[in-house]
Amino acid sequence: MLLAVEIDNSEIAFGLFDANDDLTKKFIIAANLSKTSDEYAVSISLLLEYSGIERADITDAIISSVVPQLTDVLATAVRSLVEVEIITVGKGIKTGFSMKIDNPSDLGADLVANAAAVIGIKEDEGSGAASIIVDMGTATTIFAVNSSKEYIGGSILPGIQMSIDALHLNTALLPTVTPTQPLRAVGKNSQESVRSGVIMGNAIMIDGFIDKFVKEMKCNNAFEVFITGKYAQLVIPACEHTMRYVPELTLQGLCRIYRNNIKS
Repeated sequence: MLLAVEIDNSEIAFGLFDANDDLTKKFIIAANLSKTSDEYAVSISLLLEYSGIERADITDAIISSVVPQLTDVLATAVRSLVEVEIITVGKGIKTGFSMKIDNPSDLGADLVANAAAVIGIKEDEGSGAASIIVDMGTATTIFAVNSSKEYIGGSILPGIQMSIDALHLNTALLPTVTPTQPLRAVGKNSQESVRSGVIMGNAIMIDGFIDKFVKEMKCNNAFEVFITGKYAQLVIPACEHTMRYVPELTLQGLCRIYRNNIKS
């Protein structure tokens, strides 16, 4: 069984894949820079026990991290529980695709995993169309893969919660709100207006970026949009473009990357 660990700025996701590369279990804990590897090991151990997973069943592991301070901490925690060699997404890893960007080593491990997942899905389906990948987590990222399976770049925007927090913290009167589906574009009070501005604003922004990407890539209608992330389902209904929601895209990409590397 493969253990895939996705370290984000606010959360850490753990996915367990069987021999057929099917995701069988997933659990999430909060990312906390003050926790030690021992504390993380206890959390992971309890969650594995709660999920009915025996440590001995875990034979492989891969980690992607956008929080360098936590990478070694989580790797140490995993090694203390299971005797496996851990692959860390980074320099020298075989991703299964080429990157046509200025400095490939600057690309976040989560974005690498997302691209690996999408390219793998398209290969399985025999599709050569270009792809646009939206990930709505702590930050919102919109990146593109062309029809030649090359990662060509994209855009990074403030995330949903980050935008809400910024409005509340940097104004005297605007309230903090829970990210939920806005009832209407024209908000009738401050909370409705913030939800409309942030949720619908992100949808309009994503639609606009997709149009810009398609124009720059010159792919006309031969493209597909994939979307993932904690806030994706809030925004999808407000978007004009059709999108393919894949909730576990990053974890699936880690599984793909792991297979690419053990085959080499």
